[in-house]
Amino acid sequence: MLPGFLASIALSIACAALSVFVVSRRWAFIGEGISHSGFGGAGTAWMIILLFPGRSWPMLPEICVIVFCVLTGLAIGFMSNHKRTNADAAIGIFMVASLAWGFLAADLYRSKFGAQPRGFADFLFGQMTEMSVSYAGSVIMLSAAVLLVLVALGKEILYCSFDPEMARASGIRAGLIHYLLMLLVTVTIVLGIRIAGSVLVTALLVLPGATALLVSQRLKTVFIVALSTAAVGAAGGVLAHIYHHAVPVGPAIVLAMFGEFVACYSGSRVKIWRPSSSPAT
Repeated sequence: MLPGFLASIALSIACAALSVFVVSRRWAFIGEGISHSGFGGAGTAWMIILLFPGRSWPMLPEICVIVFCVLTGLAIGFMSNHKRTNADAAIGIFMVASLAWGFLAADLYRSKFGAQPRGFADFLFGQMTEMSVSYAGSVIMLSAAVLLVLVALGKEILYCSFDPEMARASGIRAGLIHYLLMLLVTVTIVLGIRIAGSVLVTALLVLPGATALLVSQRLKTVFIVALSTAAVGAAGGVLAHIYHHAVPVGPAIVLAMFGEFVACYSGSRVKIWRPSSSPAT
């Protein structure tokens, strides 16, 4: 479990850093659309296997999922940035089409071979217990790369997140920042599917930021609380699985983070703390 444990902590921290921007820009539904589009990628892989039976396709589902998620993320980013279609409508269109394509391919696969496609349940709900050392290392390195990009371009990303029009007027390439942030969200979603599954991975991009904003509106404090929330939630979920193997890792992590959110929300209601009403600075 050690590779999966370290990978979960690293990915949760990267998601937490992005979570502040996702919540601020109201991108929670975008994450949902991108994560579910991966199911369409898996469906494409299963259709290829149906068309060319007897051949070995060891990495085909993973490749198709990555391609679908990246293309969907860029397409949603394009539509939401140029306002050619309502962003919520674009997300909903891609999400339902991807799900329909994936379930159609899965049903055809079952009717042909009499069994579920490889990785069907794992894709929906995650499977961390069999994570290889090489995959865990890739998750850790990519999570570190996401954090480095956020640190290097933090001021520009913040400016574009809270006041995109003023950012453009100041000479910042807001369009490039928009697509870069969308790509970072897509990368973390692709990595998180293996841990939490496509059904729950969006929670890793929403709960830490939402929890932190309940505690404070000061930017430094928000990031500290978000990262701490993610790390504690990921560690708690993995430890719950270690002590009780019947508990799945992905749902346990999400429920641990949800518990932290409820605790912070309750604390804000009983005035244990009262975050400033001014914007995060």
